[in-house]
Amino acid sequence: MEQWATREEINAARERLEAGHTGWSRPAAYGVGVHRDGRTVFGLTNVGTSPLPAIVLAVECGHTSGTVTHELTPAQLASAVDALAPAEACTELRHPNLVEWRRVLGEVAERGGQLVAVFVGDLAEDPVDPHDRAFRAAIA
Repeated sequence: MEQWATREEINAARERLEAGHTGWSRPAAYGVGVHRDGRTVFGLTNVGTSPLPAIVLAVECGHTSGTVTHELTPAQLASAVDALAPAEACTELRHPNLVEWRRVLGEVAERGGQLVAVFVGDLAEDPVDPHDRAFRAAIA
C-alpha cells in the first residue's frame, strides 16, 4: 500500500488528487457529521485547513465546488478513510480527520444515524439546508 511519509509526499498526493478532480475548488470549510433524532452533530470541523482530507472526501462523494451537503453511506466514508490512511505514515503531522471519521463510523455502526458531509464554498453565503446550519453553528 502506498504511504506518504513526509509533508512533501502528502502535498504531492493532494496535488495529484486535486488535478484529477475536474471542477475542484477548495472549500472554505468542511466536515462530516451524523444526523440522528432530528439533529446533525459535528465532532470536528475544518475551516481553512486540511486540504488533503477535503479532496479525499470530495472525490468519494462526488463534490466539486460550492456549498453543498451530501449524505454518505458508511461504505463511502470507509473508502475515504482508506484513501486518506497513507498519510498516517507522516508522523510529524496529526491526522484528526482520520481519527474523527473512524470514530463516526463506529458511532453509526453502534447507534445508527445518517452520515453527512458538508462543504461550504464561501462562509459569507447563507446555509443551504439544516445540515449546513448545524455545521455553521459548530464552527461559530
